[in-house]
Amino acid sequence: MVYRLFRGLLLIGMLISPMAIADVYQQRPAIRIGVLSFDDINKDIYRWQPTIDYLNQRFPQYQFTLVIGDIKSIDQLVSSETIDFAITNGVKFLMYQNQHEAVRMLNLKPLHADPQFAIGSTVIARSDIPDIANWNEIRDKNIIATTPQAFGGFQIIKREWLKSGIDPVRDFPYLRFVGLPQESLLSQLANREADIAILPTCVLEQAIKSGHFSPEQFKVLDIYPQTTLPCQSSTPLYPYWTLSRMKHVHEQLASEIAQALLSIKSDDVPAVQGNYQGWTVPINDSSIIGLMTDLGLAGNNDHLNVLWQKYRGWLFIALGYGLLLIGYHLRVSYLVRTRTKQLQQMMELNQESAEWIRKQQEQFYSAQRILLSGEMAAGMAHELNQPLMAINNYVVGCRMRLQQQPLDIAALDKALESAINQTNNAKEVIRHMRHFIKKHPEQQQNIVLNNVIANALALFTNDLKRDGITVIGPSQASVTVFADEILIQQVLVNLIRNALDAIKQCVPPVAKPQIIFDMQITESDVILKIADNGIGMTGEQLGKLFVPFVTSKDNGLGLGMTICKRIIEAHHGRIWAQGQPAGSGIFISLPLAEGAQHDNQ
Repeated sequence: MVYRLFRGLLLIGMLISPMAIADVYQQRPAIRIGVLSFDDINKDIYRWQPTIDYLNQRFPQYQFTLVIGDIKSIDQLVSSETIDFAITNGVKFLMYQNQHEAVRMLNLKPLHADPQFAIGSTVIARSDIPDIANWNEIRDKNIIATTPQAFGGFQIIKREWLKSGIDPVRDFPYLRFVGLPQESLLSQLANREADIAILPTCVLEQAIKSGHFSPEQFKVLDIYPQTTLPCQSSTPLYPYWTLSRMKHVHEQLASEIAQALLSIKSDDVPAVQGNYQGWTVPINDSSIIGLMTDLGLAGNNDHLNVLWQKYRGWLFIALGYGLLLIGYHLRVSYLVRTRTKQLQQMMELNQESAEWIRKQQEQFYSAQRILLSGEMAAGMAHELNQPLMAINNYVVGCRMRLQQQPLDIAALDKALESAINQTNNAKEVIRHMRHFIKKHPEQQQNIVLNNVIANALALFTNDLKRDGITVIGPSQASVTVFADEILIQQVLVNLIRNALDAIKQCVPPVAKPQIIFDMQITESDVILKIADNGIGMTGEQLGKLFVPFVTSKDNGLGLGMTICKRIIEAHHGRIWAQGQPAGSGIFISLPLAEGAQHDNQ
């Protein structure tokens, strides 16, 4: 090739003269233009060298070099980025575009044709071969072509055969590829070494014009009707050759070269010797794309392979990063599941603990109510003794009346009715006590606070009568709160018990002992005050009133007020104490029931 010859001469010059070393370092930047050759290399050098010389004249700052090669050679030079520009057919350009990101610049204009319709395939037979009606009639013929990659020589006619349902490799057993140059195929036909030859359109006419063959020796099979070329073709015509730049070439340089080539006129030396009219802007190559698709040359696999080679490093990095993310995600998911399971176990344990504490608290409250009932046992016994004694008297009286004649039925009935009433009184005392001390689950609901106060006072009826204590109830008729009735009653029993004890400890006794209940309603709460005029509390006692195990009673445990505070706070309320001139006062704040604020006010 010319390029290799140039390098050899350059090396020889360097060996001849020491001064050549400086010239080498000062040589102009080399720009290599590769041209795909399907014919004798000397013919291609003769054809394209004037174009290279023209560019050297237009751009003296560069050294343009012509590189002629076959398909394999040009493919290697493009792949290694040895050449900067390539002049090829449309199929090879599209392959370079897909595989190496080549960029189309210009299309060559043929002498006597439209560049859109300039290349086709011609099926040439010896003149003694009979004419054919269809392509199936050449199955038994000896068919030759240059190479399977020849665009005008074989690929275009192959597309037409495939459209007709003929696979040349399968259906033409005597098909052979004999290589270059192209005119050698005509020689084989003339020498009867083959029956049919496949060549690019116009090769036959150029060979006859050169005087190497006569028109009587050959004929064209299945001539395709067209008026673009002054040559016979067996196929439709496709776009002419393409000039493309490789991806490493600067766009500005490519633009300047394209402008220079576009200025070549048809009578300029490069065009005359190059056998072309000039250059034109890129044309539509959709027909070539369709041909490549039909032949399976679309280059998808090669393009994917190029992309793989180019970006596989980044792909491996992305894959590794993705695997790290997946591993991190799996690790986080495992930790989340583990922590969630532990949290669920802790929540279950907390729920179990809370349930155990709730049950222990219920038992504790129940035990305290039993203790309170023990403290009230004497009063309860006296309260039960009265109806029992009355019942006994009524029964004895009825027995005596039964012995008298005549019987006084009306008096007897009245005595029995009185006995029944006393029995109901005893049952009511027992019912109040059982309701107070029985164990029950905590259950908050809307309750009338006035009724709870009345039920708590009912447990102290005998004590209040015996000690002559006056009870002044709240003035409000009905106040509704959301609470547990038994627990609130337990608080009130504790407070009433303490008030009774405080009154009993007064020395001298209080002239007019009393316990006062008063309620004050705010926007969302009710404040219940329980006041007595007993012995009262010192400042130190007020400060330690709710401290566990601190008591002023000889037989007390010091837990009553602690329990009261815990119960009230569990109801989102508050309990506190205040001293007063005579006795003391305990205040309880409880939230009103929802929807009952307006009614209570």
